[in-house]
Amino acid sequence: MLKALAIKELRESLGIVALAVLGLGYVFLDLIGVALLPWTYAGQTYFPFSAGAQTFSQSLCLGAFALLLGFRQTAWELHNGTFFFVLHRPLPRKIVFIVKLLVGTVLVLLLNAVFIGIYGWWAATPETQPTPYFWSMTLPAWKLGLAIIPVYLGAFLSGMRPGQWFGSRLLPAIAGIAAGYAVHLMPWWWLSAIIWLASVICFTVSIFYYAGERDF
Repeated sequence: MLKALAIKELRESLGIVALAVLGLGYVFLDLIGVALLPWTYAGQTYFPFSAGAQTFSQSLCLGAFALLLGFRQTAWELHNGTFFFVLHRPLPRKIVFIVKLLVGTVLVLLLNAVFIGIYGWWAATPETQPTPYFWSMTLPAWKLGLAIIPVYLGAFLSGMRPGQWFGSRLLPAIAGIAAGYAVHLMPWWWLSAIIWLASVICFTVSIFYYAGERDF
């Protein structure tokens, strides 16, 4: 039953994953100097993992993916009535939401890891770019991937909360974006870790509170 539920979540997320892969693929090709559009510049102009353009594009793609995925796993299923089917399976409600959250979190981290791995492999390959490269230069990109987790959890919580969309219902998603922004930009890693841990715990507790209290 758990395997079937995980496969269902993966299958229903494939469209959003494909969009994220296309977006990150475009970002990667742009960073290495491949011009895909007539108005883009052909030629590698950035030091690997040290340009604001890379950080902005990576965070934009991953952030949009996390928001869409969180809403897809909750608000979309509420709209289509899928929750009435899923939550009446012979599984505890808490387990259903744990599987959903695990699948979503793994997808976010996996996409980020694949992007870093491919871009890092290209940068480490001789004669691809003229600057020194060390794998430690990827640390901010890994930090960015972790900063996207509160964004995903905030969207997930917004999707399952009652209320008006243009009211209090979107507050968790906005708070998740703010937390992710703070985690990524904070220069002190210990403070980033505190903000990240506090936001993840807060969102997770709230998710399971609504999962147990709300009559879907």
